[in-house]
Amino acid sequence: MEIHQLRYFVSVAEVGNFTQAAKRCHISQPSLSQQILKLEDELGQKLFDRLGRRVQLTAAGMVFFERAQRILVEIDDAARAVRDESGAGRVRFGIVPSIAPYVLPDLLQRFQDELPDSRVDVHEDFRSLLLEQVDSGDLDAVILTLPPASPNIEIELLYSEPLLAAIPAGHVLATKPRLTPRDLDGQRLVLLGDASSLALQTRRFFGDHRINVDVVCRCAQVWTVKTLVAAGIGLAILPQMAADLAHEGVIYRELSGLVPHREIVLVRHTQRFRGRSEEAWMEIVRDYFAQRGGAATGGTRRSPPPPLNTR
Repeated sequence: MEIHQLRYFVSVAEVGNFTQAAKRCHISQPSLSQQILKLEDELGQKLFDRLGRRVQLTAAGMVFFERAQRILVEIDDAARAVRDESGAGRVRFGIVPSIAPYVLPDLLQRFQDELPDSRVDVHEDFRSLLLEQVDSGDLDAVILTLPPASPNIEIELLYSEPLLAAIPAGHVLATKPRLTPRDLDGQRLVLLGDASSLALQTRRFFGDHRINVDVVCRCAQVWTVKTLVAAGIGLAILPQMAADLAHEGVIYRELSGLVPHREIVLVRHTQRFRGRSEEAWMEIVRDYFAQRGGAATGGTRRSPPPPLNTR
């Protein structure tokens, strides 16, 4: 039994498809299939049921999958421990797009100043994909919002910030120093796509207040949302840190009543090796958000938001 066979097996089990697993492992699909067949022959058990283009773990495959994952974790952690001892520290770090542009420049500069011999590899992606990579060990830690419960991850609250109304500079509501939820009733709204946790929090806010809005655009990036707001396409609900990077034509107003917040958390795997560079990076992250202020009390919200009332 070879280590690469375990990696191929785990990859197929995770993606449920031989072709996708081969791309992920950077080998040809026939070569991967041959290695899986050799592994099944050595174990004397069929590990996958082939269901057309899909594959599914057999009962024996499910037993082997848990142990194969554990073995690969130990091998990867052993290699990282050796590199950490030699001082060649490396941190694999993920962050969601709605936070990255506002915090990464400062965080990376601080890391470079304090740990010039170590390295941070940054991966910006959506929340669900980042969580998968923490679980698989491809990332050491991620910063995001609204993580789901999982026995494999630990969640540390870093920061809580209010969400603000982003308004075109010439809009009638721009004359008001603070907005009520009712001020937003019937307004045109620019919203992030459903893959964004910020969109979930916006939906929760409008659902809680039973507000009807007209969603005219769904975007993938906060910067696109701000551009459309500046053009007068509609209003948006954005985090306070979005106001840190000024955008001509957009003004921000606080919301009264049940003010929406987002909680920013640090997510890490509970069983992965943690080297000195990683721990140093985490301290930089904690200190940075502590200096921003607004630390929250209480746990992270995990309940699904009510549906957004649209017309």
